[in-house]
Amino acid sequence: MIVLYIIIGIAVGAVALYLLMDRKMDHLRIEGGKTGMELKLKNEQLAESTSRVRHLEGENRELHARAEAQMRELQLLHQQMAEESQRHEERFKNMAQQLLEQSAQKLKQSNTETISGITQPLKDAIANMQKAISENQKESAAHSASFREQMLMMMQQTQQLGEKAENLTNVLRRDNKVSGNMGEIILGDLLNSQGLTEGIHYEVQARLRDELGRPVKHDETGREMQPDVILHYPQGQDAIIDSKVSLVAYEKYVNAETPEDKERYLQDHIKSVRQHVNELARKDYSKYVKNGRDVVDFVIMFVPFESSLQLALANDPTLWREAFEKKVFVTGEQNLLGILHMIHIAWVQNQQAENQEKVFGLAEQLLDRLGDFVQRYNDLGSKIEAVQKAYDNTNNKLITGRQSVTQKAQELITLGAKENPNRRIPTPELTIES
Repeated sequence: MIVLYIIIGIAVGAVALYLLMDRKMDHLRIEGGKTGMELKLKNEQLAESTSRVRHLEGENRELHARAEAQMRELQLLHQQMAEESQRHEERFKNMAQQLLEQSAQKLKQSNTETISGITQPLKDAIANMQKAISENQKESAAHSASFREQMLMMMQQTQQLGEKAENLTNVLRRDNKVSGNMGEIILGDLLNSQGLTEGIHYEVQARLRDELGRPVKHDETGREMQPDVILHYPQGQDAIIDSKVSLVAYEKYVNAETPEDKERYLQDHIKSVRQHVNELARKDYSKYVKNGRDVVDFVIMFVPFESSLQLALANDPTLWREAFEKKVFVTGEQNLLGILHMIHIAWVQNQQAENQEKVFGLAEQLLDRLGDFVQRYNDLGSKIEAVQKAYDNTNNKLITGRQSVTQKAQELITLGAKENPNRRIPTPELTIES
């Protein structure tokens, strides 16, 4: 019985299990049907998507091919435009160069006289300044000998003049007129020996004249005032030199044999020299020198024979001072030579000062001319810039601009206007934006 129950239990369990499994299978079949429908739908959607993808891939390949073709065309066009631009640029440069050369030539032709008028005075001023500097240097070099050399030259000249004068003494003692003339000759030799020039640095036997050019006469004697030499100083000053010779008593003194005779003739000689001093003092040349000149207030009394002067001064020490108080400067050859040499130096220094003033004046003219030249040169540059600007504006309106004449002409040609093959319109230049 137990076995039977076991068998029945197994059978019931198998049936129950079968029913349960059958129910699950039904459920699975239902679910499988739904899944199959969904899978079919998904497959249909996938097929549609795949078709669309393939279509898009085709379009993409087509677009890519078109893009590559357009890129090649664009590159070719860009290259052509670059080449065309290069040609236009070269043509523009050539045209610009030609126009600039033409403009420069015209400006050069139109301004040749103006620039020449500026530069020629500038060159003249520089040349004059160089000439003045050169002359000044030459004069400085010519007068730059040492003081010792100048003094030696003075001593030699004095010795030579003294020897000449002593050799002529014997002749002149017997003729006062000849002796006076010889004194003037010796005075002239002294003046020339120091580089002084007659008519510039001194006048010989010149009559004193008033402001109107009329000869001046002495108030007391009524005689015309005519000194031996009028010595000119720089800056408009004059000095009077008169040559006085006293040889008669001097010759007797030299030849006297007794002390008494020597003393008597010595006093006569001193008296003769003093008379010459008083004579010059009475003439008072400085009072009558007018004519726009300034004269020193003393007259130089030149005694050409040094030995006769020294004899008088040595034996009458008051003679020279008395003469000086009367505004008469008594001197012999040696002292006068030194005075003339100092006057010559003053003239040289005055000439150097004038040369320096000329140099400064020429330098000022040079600076003025240079400033004027620079100003006009800048004006010329401004005019050239204005011409270039006008050319650029004209070129822009004619060729390069978007609203240029050539651009409009090309548009007319595009619309059907006929172009003269012998006079073709240039292609307007285009700006390529990168």
